[in-house]
Amino acid sequence: MTLKKIKIINVVIFFVLSFLWHFTYDLIPNFVTAIFFPVNESIWEHMKIIFGVFVIGSLISLFLMHKFKVTYHNFYLEVITKAVLGVVFYLIIFIPLYKLFGENMFIAITLMLITYILGELLGYKILKLDELNIKVLPIILLILCYILFALLTFYPRHNFLFFDEVKFIYGIPKE
Repeated sequence: MTLKKIKIINVVIFFVLSFLWHFTYDLIPNFVTAIFFPVNESIWEHMKIIFGVFVIGSLISLFLMHKFKVTYHNFYLEVITKAVLGVVFYLIIFIPLYKLFGENMFIAITLMLITYILGELLGYKILKLDELNIKVLPIILLILCYILFALLTFYPRHNFLFFDEVKFIYGIPKE
């Protein structure tokens, strides 16, 4: 199996994982799942889906690359770059569409799929680069991103990005 085939498989895996990611907190509501999975229907909380799926999906990709003895470089850099730029790309495109059309599931899911495709194209390019020997910084950035997700989940800003228009709340639902 080639790296290109693994990246194509990843897009499918990412797309399926997204649906699982969306409902995990509802199934297992606790402090830890609140950090990694969306706790409400706000735009920001859904960015955990893109970020987390890129991270976990990349670990599946790593397994496949090892199993099929595929040559790659810069894995850690690839993971953090895809995850962060995926969130940024999604927000840059989604917010204007959201302002124009309101909540539209077709737009949200289609844009998520496009984000995964572009992320895997970018990831392919990064893995094909010569070894950059950047390992510690991406791991630190990954940890900092999850700290940011945690802070903004438990202490959400009061603006449209963090507002759940279904339950009319910010942050974690009170049971």
